[in-house]
Amino acid sequence: MRQTLAFQATGFDVSPVEIEMEDDGLPPDEGELPTALLAFESGGNVVLTLPLDPEHAESMMNAFTEAEAHRESLPDAASWEPQPSGLPEGLFWVLQPNVVGVSVTPPQSTPDGPVLHWTLAFEDEDGSQVQVAVGDALCVRVIRALAQVAADELPEPSEG
Repeated sequence: MRQTLAFQATGFDVSPVEIEMEDDGLPPDEGELPTALLAFESGGNVVLTLPLDPEHAESMMNAFTEAEAHRESLPDAASWEPQPSGLPEGLFWVLQPNVVGVSVTPPQSTPDGPVLHWTLAFEDEDGSQVQVAVGDALCVRVIRALAQVAADELPEPSEG
């Protein structure tokens, strides 16, 4: 069953993937695991995590580059602020789709009115989507993080 979930991102983080040794003491094969996790948050109740490797980070950066060419200058876009998910306290959604496609839509005018935010749509293998609305400032942070992942420049995980 295809579903679409949408939320407005109030926070974003990127972290390197920590690799645990297998029972035989050998690390997993290189290229078998993602190198980073992206996390989009909406208030304290919704988190979308996406495993990412340098190749996929590069593809996502290309999606932003292609979308930028279609961005329209909208007077209120720079001041758009996301709203937290509004889920009741104690209810959490943690989403981690198996992403097979990503699309990026910039702020623009539509027949239904202006869309003042970027929309990142992550599609899984059955065609379901998680759509995340992102403001300009957060969008810049996402692109910088993607550049770090693509260049393999994330700091090493700290040992705890």
